[in-house]
Amino acid sequence: MKNSLHRILTALTILLLFPVAIAVVYEYVRISDSEEMITTVYKNQLESIVSSVNSYAQDVAGTWALRVEQWLKLPNDSTVLQRLINENSSILAIYTTVGGSTNVLYESQQSESSVAYVDQILDTEAGTIDQLLAYNSSNYRKFQSYPLNNDRQMLCFIGNDANEQPVICWVEIALHQFLQNHLAPRIQAIATESFVIALRDTSHSAPLIVSEMEGERSYTYDQEGDMWLFPSVKIGISLKTQTISDIAGKRVKEGLVLMVIVLIVLLAGSWFVYSSVRREILLARIKSEFISNVSHEIRTPLALISMYIETLEMGRVKSADKVEEYYGVIGNETRRLTEMVNRILGFSKMEKGKHSYHSVVCDFNTIVEAVLTTYHLRLVEQDFDLQYTPTAGLPKVLCDKEALAQALINLVDNAMKYSRDSKVIEVSTGRYKQWVYLQVKDHGQGIARKHQKLVFDKFYRVTNRNLAHEVKGTGLGLAIVREIMQAHKGRVTLQSRPGEGCTFRLYFKAVKDSFKA
Repeated sequence: MKNSLHRILTALTILLLFPVAIAVVYEYVRISDSEEMITTVYKNQLESIVSSVNSYAQDVAGTWALRVEQWLKLPNDSTVLQRLINENSSILAIYTTVGGSTNVLYESQQSESSVAYVDQILDTEAGTIDQLLAYNSSNYRKFQSYPLNNDRQMLCFIGNDANEQPVICWVEIALHQFLQNHLAPRIQAIATESFVIALRDTSHSAPLIVSEMEGERSYTYDQEGDMWLFPSVKIGISLKTQTISDIAGKRVKEGLVLMVIVLIVLLAGSWFVYSSVRREILLARIKSEFISNVSHEIRTPLALISMYIETLEMGRVKSADKVEEYYGVIGNETRRLTEMVNRILGFSKMEKGKHSYHSVVCDFNTIVEAVLTTYHLRLVEQDFDLQYTPTAGLPKVLCDKEALAQALINLVDNAMKYSRDSKVIEVSTGRYKQWVYLQVKDHGQGIARKHQKLVFDKFYRVTNRNLAHEVKGTGLGLAIVREIMQAHKGRVTLQSRPGEGCTFRLYFKAVKDSFKA
């Protein structure tokens, strides 16, 4: 049977877990692909935010360039430059270079003159200036920035005068003030509740501008990009509460946890199916053995009854003593057969809850002693030594006398069946807390731990060492004992070790008014 069960379990494992394993692998790959896609989408979104910030900075610079160019076309209108300077406090100076000569259009009182620095750029960056001029000739304005000291930047671009001649224009700005005045509101609007956007100088880690400062928190940016206008400034963006890797990791973990839960459920289901099949196979085997045993138990007395009746009918027995002996055998076998049938029918009623119990307050020791006295002859015939040790002064119990007698007889009968060399049965009564107990102890073969709970199941019989065939019975004796104890709201316990016999205890609830100090 074990080999069959193992094959069933193996088949169930293959049938259930193989498709699940494929599904798990597929789901894991799909989750990984989804996370990659999510990561790509987020990256693209963050790149678009970087582009948006850069475009806005370019628009601000482009507006400045248009207004400077407007003055170049109308140099007599000083209000154009003045309005530009008044509206943009980050502008420190404005210069133009025409024909190699640098002219000062505006210089802040707080700023030192940067004409010498402009001339130095013209000498060292001639190739870059030529590129700006080439872009301008193609109707495209490009900006080039040069860092000065003390947070200052020189912004260079090409404008056209009234005669459409190119003029090299320079705008010196205070970088931090520019970012604060023009880009801070913009990144606040973009960031909202989802992102943190920071502008930082590559020369130091502290951000110049950040959309939301939370104490001393330092951010790990999911995406970084250079500012087109000021390459020394980095735009860093991260999700406000989690990074993309955190979200991806969380999704993967959730997916894996779900897969593990599914696997556990399937394994539990497989084990449940296996256990159910095992139990059904075991029950089928037990029922088969029960039918075989009952058939044998019934066939034997019927054969004896039939043989003796046939002998008597044919007049073969002449002696009156023999006739009386034959009638005695027929009567004994009939009673044994009746007892067996009644036991089976009685257990069926107990199991269905149809058995009627007539509980009365009674003396425990008196009932036990009466049963053992009745059973004494049978014990003597089979050479058993019964040792009865009652405990005096026990509280009375509420029980069905016949049910208690049947439970005791079943335990003693069980002890007789499984006692071989040591034919000693010890019966005792006692008190434990609010319980009164009956104990039956034998010195037979004992029961292994793995069988101890099962022996109270109907039809179950211990099969090791071929005991089920050596010892005849229906497998209902202990099941009846358990049903009786459950009906009395009591309990039955078993203590046993192989080779050391068994000790059964029946616990009955004592009647409260009968307790003695």
